[in-house]
Amino acid sequence: MAPQGHAGTILLLALLIMSGVLIVGASLGTISLLSLRSARVIDDSVVAFAAAETGAEQSLYQIRRAGTSATSLNADAEDGSDPAVSGPAMTNGSAWNRAVSTGEKVLFTSIPKDKTYEVVLWDPESPLSPAGIESLGLAWDDDCGGTSAVEVLATGWDPGASGSFNSVVGFHGDSPSLTFLKLDPQVIDNDFSASLAYRVRIRAKTCDIFNLAVRAYASDDAREESVDIPSRVSVVSTGNFGSARQALQLNLPRLQPLSGVFDYVIFSQCSILKGVSGGSCL
Repeated sequence: MAPQGHAGTILLLALLIMSGVLIVGASLGTISLLSLRSARVIDDSVVAFAAAETGAEQSLYQIRRAGTSATSLNADAEDGSDPAVSGPAMTNGSAWNRAVSTGEKVLFTSIPKDKTYEVVLWDPESPLSPAGIESLGLAWDDDCGGTSAVEVLATGWDPGASGSFNSVVGFHGDSPSLTFLKLDPQVIDNDFSASLAYRVRIRAKTCDIFNLAVRAYASDDAREESVDIPSRVSVVSTGNFGSARQALQLNLPRLQPLSGVFDYVIFSQCSILKGVSGGSCL
């Protein structure tokens, strides 16, 4: 028969071992439960993000293909009041909603050498209205020690003019383009007219440029606050599924940009068909 002191020690040791087993078991159970919950949240997040993408893609279709006004697309897919605008109901239990705004203060982009980026100074939803912009501000970084330059090519027109498209080629005097060297902090081009609308094409020369920031101003003074670039839209689409919520934001031009193939087209005020009978070159 073991002494009472040894019996108490054995009992205490048994209690400690049982307590440790219970703690380890409870911890493993908690970890397993948290892992299951995390896996479920991840699965729900994937579906929620897909729902957010659905709302964004549906917005692009309505804006660029169906010609729907961007301001009318602030919709909730769950209301079902107008499927043409809000989109069809999701059959997997997910839902999306979106907020769409027009105009953007600053455009950010990067341009590889000899490639172009297009900025439209015109509101497609108000086609008869001028842009009201007098100058552009350009600031960028480069990969060639600050020796880069950009070429700005602009074509302007009077959006309120009757008849056919009336282009204004006399930008920068007699030339439709001008080259700007990199300056700190920014380059200002002030040959725009507030009464016209413009398509502006920016080409990177010398080397790749990045962090290009484009701002528009209602005057020639860049110290004033920049104004919205009217051809831009911002879409914030939020998807919900189960316990997850995912969102994404698109900042893009209202109209599809022109193809890069136009970089190699010589623009002229005359007909493309040369040497044939017809009207005079205006």
